[in-house]
Amino acid sequence: MAKIVTFGETMGQYNAEFVGEYGADGAYMLDCAGAESNMAADLRRLGLPGVEAVWVSRLGDDEAGNAIASELRERLTMRAPLVPGARTGLSYLNHRADGQHVKTYFRAGSAASRLRFTDVEPHLRGADLLHVTGITPALSADCRQAVFDALARAAADKTPVSFDLNYRAQLWSPAEARGVFERMARASSIFKFGQDEAALVWGCELSAREWAARFQRVNDGVAVATRGMDGAVAFDGDNFIEHPGYRVDVVDPVGAGDAFVAGLIGGILEWGDVRSFLGAGPERRAAVLSDALRIANACGALTCARRGDTAAMPTMPEARRFIADAPDAEEGAAG
Repeated sequence: MAKIVTFGETMGQYNAEFVGEYGADGAYMLDCAGAESNMAADLRRLGLPGVEAVWVSRLGDDEAGNAIASELRERLTMRAPLVPGARTGLSYLNHRADGQHVKTYFRAGSAASRLRFTDVEPHLRGADLLHVTGITPALSADCRQAVFDALARAAADKTPVSFDLNYRAQLWSPAEARGVFERMARASSIFKFGQDEAALVWGCELSAREWAARFQRVNDGVAVATRGMDGAVAFDGDNFIEHPGYRVDVVDPVGAGDAFVAGLIGGILEWGDVRSFLGAGPERRAAVLSDALRIANACGALTCARRGDTAAMPTMPEARRFIADAPDAEEGAAG
């Protein structure tokens, strides 16, 4: 059994079924929006035997909170009580005619913004991986301290950590986020980020390969730089692994990054546990990372093909069939 633990806010997301800005007339579909719960549900969706995905949070005892609980309790191991008198954060997702999307948040003071380490600590016992994102520390001082305390516990227990940058400009500025992200990156074993995100937060333009090399020196583990529809580059200190990604007709890119991370971790877990992967020799790591990067890109691409953060997440057999049927991709590994 592999136990993957994550924590953070999941909002009730009202996804527009029309094209237009927030406030325009039209119908919305209520869905769940949370990077951490997305990743956990996506990992569970892959259907790997013996993998438990635990999501820790707080929900308001309101319409959105009850809808989230109803949606997620069958899709992951949920440890998110409904708090009477508290409210659940909300997000409105609108789609522009140019294909871009806009989110409008109503999350300040939400139940999840009051998460503390005491909520998370009991579930870290026996964890094989802790997954964190750059969203949670932006929600409140309590959430930020919970992240730092969880990372400290993981270090003490020698539990691997995956960190998805997930910078949200609506929550804080690059200057505010940078120091927190650097601290989290140092504590991570696997650090995934978008090339465009890194450029925005750190204020410089580097290639994906250069970013991966830069952050691998920070965490001494694995750094993965994504390039949108152009795939990703991973570096483990010995091997650069590049994959050009897969082309699909994009319907809704929201949730693709979470699916990518779930596919990456799932691809590693297919070969064994994360600790063994990180401690393996260069050739073994290269083989595992190359396969996991293919799975990650397939999951990210397929999730773009339908609306909803996790609606199109494939099972592992479906991801492998997609890869087998896709045109030959040029990918490479270099020392």
